[in-house]
Amino acid sequence: MDGSPTLAEEDAQLHGALAAIQLAALFTWGLHGVLSVQVYNYYKGFPRDPVFLKALVYSIWLIEALHVVLVTRDIFALFIAGFGNFIVLNDLHLLPFTVGILGGLIGLLCHLILAYRVLRISQSWTIAGIVAALALGSSASAIAFGSILFKAKTLQGAERITTSSISALFIVCGLWNGFGAGCDAIIAATTTYYLAKTLQKGQRSTDKIITRIIRLTIETGTITATASIVSIVLYVGFRKQAGTVAIYFIIPTVTMAKLYAISIMATFNNRPDPLSELSGFTTSEYTFDGAGKGGRVPIRQILIAQTVVRQVWPSDTMPMSRASEVFKPASEGLAWKRSETDGDNDSTSQVERSVAS
Repeated sequence: MDGSPTLAEEDAQLHGALAAIQLAALFTWGLHGVLSVQVYNYYKGFPRDPVFLKALVYSIWLIEALHVVLVTRDIFALFIAGFGNFIVLNDLHLLPFTVGILGGLIGLLCHLILAYRVLRISQSWTIAGIVAALALGSSASAIAFGSILFKAKTLQGAERITTSSISALFIVCGLWNGFGAGCDAIIAATTTYYLAKTLQKGQRSTDKIITRIIRLTIETGTITATASIVSIVLYVGFRKQAGTVAIYFIIPTVTMAKLYAISIMATFNNRPDPLSELSGFTTSEYTFDGAGKGGRVPIRQILIAQTVVRQVWPSDTMPMSRASEVFKPASEGLAWKRSETDGDNDSTSQVERSVAS
């Protein structure tokens, strides 16, 4: 025996590759639906955002739409146009571009957005620089991974490359996902640490905003980091079972671009805009009822909330952009009054600030 795979082994490897590609496509379509709903919620919930932020959000969606189109094109070629044709089934088609190159660019864009947020929160160029450097390293490794697959051209060619224990594919895959997971961990840890320092004991409204940001950061960072780690474990850890187990690394790798985009949109859509119905906060949570003596709202509490939110979402027209409808600027003095509106089952109160004449 010359050690070459038997016909049954080749058949099992081909079936494994096709199953992994099909599952990755299904997850990609589903996650794109989630992303599209988030973009629509952003469109409805934050119409007053600055143009550059809107352009960023819609650009991310368009790039992700291109990602879905390319994945769908490959699925059509494999399971419809080329069904039963071994040459078509063995071809990698556009997989190197969608998995490595396009996925790496999307990941870089999302990581740089989060690096800027880290800079705003921590005021540390060192930490933000480390995050940006890891993001660049991850993106460069992803592009290198796609380039190597382009040279392989076929599934059998890619398998021949992975026969070596020190294959270039294993190295760049490890760097790609390792840098990405490290980037996610630093972002989550840094954001949590600096925001936790701003928690004001006993100030319920401010603490709720900060706690929500921390929870969202940890959740999204955990999801993306887990996808990166699973990809490394499958592809590198099971490299001797490339055609049956390791090939399933395609699932977390293809969907990772969607996970990063969804994480960014979740951050944008969960801004505590006091007048946004989609933000998850009710207006009554921003009335500061009972705060201070005689119902007077502590100015320090308002400033802390605005400062923290603007550090995470820096813009004059973002989280507190519509707060002027509730809190009007005073030039001479402050006088607070409470107006109550009774409903069928409950009542909500809203505090208005007016200029003392």
